[in-house]
Amino acid sequence: MKVTFIEHSGFMVEMEQNVLLFDYYQGEIPSFDGSKTLYVFASHSHADHYDPAIWKLKEQYRDIHYILSDDIKDNEGAVVMKAHEKKEVAGIEIETLRSNDMGVAFLVKVEGKTIYHAGDLNWWHWNGEPEEDNEYYKKTFQNEMKYLEGKKIDLAFMLLDPRQEDKYCWGMNYFLEHTDSKVVFPMHCFEHYKINHHYLNCEDGRRWKDIVRDITGAGQVFEI
Repeated sequence: MKVTFIEHSGFMVEMEQNVLLFDYYQGEIPSFDGSKTLYVFASHSHADHYDPAIWKLKEQYRDIHYILSDDIKDNEGAVVMKAHEKKEVAGIEIETLRSNDMGVAFLVKVEGKTIYHAGDLNWWHWNGEPEEDNEYYKKTFQNEMKYLEGKKIDLAFMLLDPRQEDKYCWGMNYFLEHTDSKVVFPMHCFEHYKINHHYLNCEDGRRWKDIVRDITGAGQVFEI
């Protein structure tokens, strides 16, 4: 698999026969062999996860499928998914989890691989906010993670958000502790890429250094 970090939570995964584009909202979309099937995913309607520009890809690629969360209203011609649904789309299997912010997270089975994109499903904890709000985020996140326990995940995209201050890695670590994930990419860092390096080189995340990749900037390419 060739994985390109576009920006923020946007990634492209190029495989032998298929290409998956997740949560594009800005940046340069890599070109690829047009004979491959393109699947375009958008986990929810927040402006940093969805841009209507993705519809222009239809002009460039003929074999294209859109898979959108049901809160995105501009969805004509797309496969629309709500939380806890399973669908087969042009030969790949897609399952959704419920985000505790908005929309869904995606679990995709394609070419013998399982790929997870969290969208905005995370252990959100905001210092100074009401305890009942933080407890809600904790419980809803942990409940959704139960759907992933016991599953082997070949590739995952999970949040590491510096706005959460000292709680920035709670979601990432819980995800890693409760799933069997081979390769994980941090995302949603709002261009504060140093947080990834910090995480992997301190007590917070040093134990996951062989699994979590260190993203340093937009357009970075990884061969998996």
